[in-house]
Amino acid sequence: MLAFCGLSVGLAGCASSGGINLSSSTQLRGFNLLQHHHVAWDQPAARRSFSHMAELGGNAVVLIAFLEQSAPDSMMVRRSDAVSLRQLQAAIAHAHAYGMKVIFKPQLLVHRSWAGEVAFDQPAQWQAWFRHYSREIVRFARFAAEQGVDGFVVGTELFRASGHVDWPGLISRVRMRFGGVVTYAAHNIEGVERFGSWPELDVVALTLYPSLGTSGERAEMRARIAAVVDRLRQVTERLDKPLWVLEIGMPSARGASGKPWAWQGLKYAEVDLQLQRDALELWLAALDQPWVNGVFIWAWYSDDQAGGRNDTDYTPQHKPAEQLIRRYWKS
Repeated sequence: MLAFCGLSVGLAGCASSGGINLSSSTQLRGFNLLQHHHVAWDQPAARRSFSHMAELGGNAVVLIAFLEQSAPDSMMVRRSDAVSLRQLQAAIAHAHAYGMKVIFKPQLLVHRSWAGEVAFDQPAQWQAWFRHYSREIVRFARFAAEQGVDGFVVGTELFRASGHVDWPGLISRVRMRFGGVVTYAAHNIEGVERFGSWPELDVVALTLYPSLGTSGERAEMRARIAAVVDRLRQVTERLDKPLWVLEIGMPSARGASGKPWAWQGLKYAEVDLQLQRDALELWLAALDQPWVNGVFIWAWYSDDQAGGRNDTDYTPQHKPAEQLIRRYWKS
């Protein structure tokens, strides 16, 4: 297994009262950042959100930027105005002010669908789509380099696109403009196995949302997580690369363990704070491995007042899961 220290942050073990001594003391750990409609990243109030993350022991962030297309079979890709470059620049500056590493992760929004469903019938259509997609990714790579970002993700959860387009060519173009760590965010372990361009990248990375069973009980979730992590270890060993788990998460909603990815129906779900806390505790413990170089929770909002005990969203802000994270991460 290759050692990888280019984006490791040396931290002492957890020494606070009631803390947990992680065996992987150099692991990158933090949250996926989302801009809340109440507080933009370039507003002064957003700095409190970063202060809060630092107090929990986060040493890195995954900053989300958005692309969009109108349908899975649309060949036109454009940069979304959901978060402006000025707002992204402010978020990066806040992260750096708190000594956090920044991984820049563009994600493709597809109307009434998701990135994994992007697909075309003809090679020419794939090439046209990828030409537009690549143009926007290269622009983001140039921006990330200008802002001193540490890591860059060339694609996120583009499951069906894995074998149809020239990923090595795009990776080469990104490296011409960005000198940091470059990776791709596969969707679950199946996405890691399907993606064929890991030799061109520095790190294996994925978003990880397997079913943890419908009971929501710790024993069932622990067993399922153990099986997933063991399989992930085997895949990572074969690829002989460091690993970033760029997303894990659990909504604080009753029944969410069966389909942790199914966020659409959360608005009407019953709040279950204990489920979220238990799931994140089990994930953090299971991923405390020497071969896991980064773990990032989905998600954390720019509004420091987001979340709360009546919230069913993924964020652990102002929920019992927040104290659990502090026990694992706070140095």
